[in-house]
Amino acid sequence: MAINIPSTVFDTYNEAVLLFTRTARLVYPEKKEECPNCYLDTLGTRNRSISFYKPGGPYPFERGMPCSYCGGKGYKAIESTDDITLRIYWDKKFWVSTEFKIDVPDGGIQTIAYMNDLDKINKAKYLIPIYDGIEKYDESRFQKTGKSFPQGFKQNDTKYVVTFWTRAAA
Repeated sequence: MAINIPSTVFDTYNEAVLLFTRTARLVYPEKKEECPNCYLDTLGTRNRSISFYKPGGPYPFERGMPCSYCGGKGYKAIESTDDITLRIYWDKKFWVSTEFKIDVPDGGIQTIAYMNDLDKINKAKYLIPIYDGIEKYDESRFQKTGKSFPQGFKQNDTKYVVTFWTRAAA
């Protein structure tokens, strides 16, 4: 027999959860953008600068010298980011238990985010906590460990997702 819980209970719960949320930055894999400062060798498989300044580029350089903007690569690797709101649990004794066994070494974290951020989490290369100035003292990077899991009450319209993260090497 299903118990029908009034939606106001979940409204109160979701508001209370906000008290424990923090901000984290998701960093996505780099994308290569053609250098605006030099020409790219498109012949063959070299895919690098031909060391020839592109008029209007930000940093002029002498022909035959490596491009001063891309270092002679012919492209610039650009990282993109998103900041999301989530709960971060640093101590394993406070982690929400899941039915799946995940082996997370010491120093790992568990996050609980809004389900609508799952696509961003799945695409991210790593996560950096950035609340209360923590990023100024310890820019720890965490890589996702395994798959994320849905979490929450069936009747609650706000859905959450649990993700485990392992501290990445600096």
